[in-house]
Amino acid sequence: MLLAFNLHAPPPISFFPGGLVGGPKPESGPANNPVINTTSGRNFDYILIILMENHAICNIMTSCGGSAPYMTGLANANGLATRYVDCNRPSLPNYLCLSGGTDFGCGGYDGGPHSNPCTNAAWNSQSIVDRLVNASLTWKAYMEDMPSNCYGSDSGLYIVHHDPFVYYGGTANNATRCNRVIPAGTGASTLLSDLGSTSTASNYMWLTPNNCNNMHSCSVSTGDKYLQTLVPQILNSTVFKTTRAALFITFDEDSGGSGRPNLYTVWAGPVAKKGFTSSIAYNHFSLLATIESNWNLSSLTSNDGSAANMNEFLGTNPATPNPAGLDLGLLTYALIVVAAAGIVAGLLWRRRRRRTPPT
Repeated sequence: MLLAFNLHAPPPISFFPGGLVGGPKPESGPANNPVINTTSGRNFDYILIILMENHAICNIMTSCGGSAPYMTGLANANGLATRYVDCNRPSLPNYLCLSGGTDFGCGGYDGGPHSNPCTNAAWNSQSIVDRLVNASLTWKAYMEDMPSNCYGSDSGLYIVHHDPFVYYGGTANNATRCNRVIPAGTGASTLLSDLGSTSTASNYMWLTPNNCNNMHSCSVSTGDKYLQTLVPQILNSTVFKTTRAALFITFDEDSGGSGRPNLYTVWAGPVAKKGFTSSIAYNHFSLLATIESNWNLSSLTSNDGSAANMNEFLGTNPATPNPAGLDLGLLTYALIVVAAAGIVAGLLWRRRRRRTPPT
């Protein structure tokens, strides 16, 4: 028996079934930021983020005076962060922090894209979309009541400063990317349809409800009922029932006032720990840090680079740390080669022993 091994070209090894998963073929990355080859994520292969508006945790949780029974039950059954805060005021800076790793100096500003010095800075900067694209990961953003793809101004209950993706020129000026910032459909029907198959779902998904369902201009009860209808459909979708998917729900900020009240922040889905609560301090940069940790993406700024990630909410057996920075694929390949060589040596020794006459 003859076995041949090419020690200079190890085959690709995936540590999770199926390798990279999710959606149509990703777009190419910018020439000045080469594509990084990635496989499945550390803790999840799909993430859906839902951003609500303007309420602190105790406006929501009935256990401390809130009025959202469905969201309270969702938090109690899944993973709840009790010390998660925003990064600035009003809305726009927080959406930029969540997507770009900084508010770009937009504290106090809620204007449209590319409309003043701070939004001009965002316009000329990279966002999480760039990191995802450069890692060959798919993404899509769903905006309830947006009139058309990548719409750049207010229209009815669609509020443009709740759509961070159109604030980056790299998305707004790119037709391919604009086709991934789309209307969510009635009752988020387009999102739910995409979650019906791994061929249409994206690795990174974002949903902004309209300005009533997100609790900005309507009651907590309205937003709670909206999520009570929507979230079970998400969790019962094909993607959430058959893959490693994570649902993340938080608020952009509380309703105002001094200080930084904690925000209702929940992880749910098959990869989220059940009945888990953490009082570790987190903020909007922590979500970016978690996504970057999951797919080994470079941080956008020092804010997300230094933020605590939220991996403690994900999985019952977190991935083993690799502090030495070893290439686990090459290490596994080497072990396979050594084991195979040992088997061959053993077979040859046994054959030689059978052929050697006794003395």
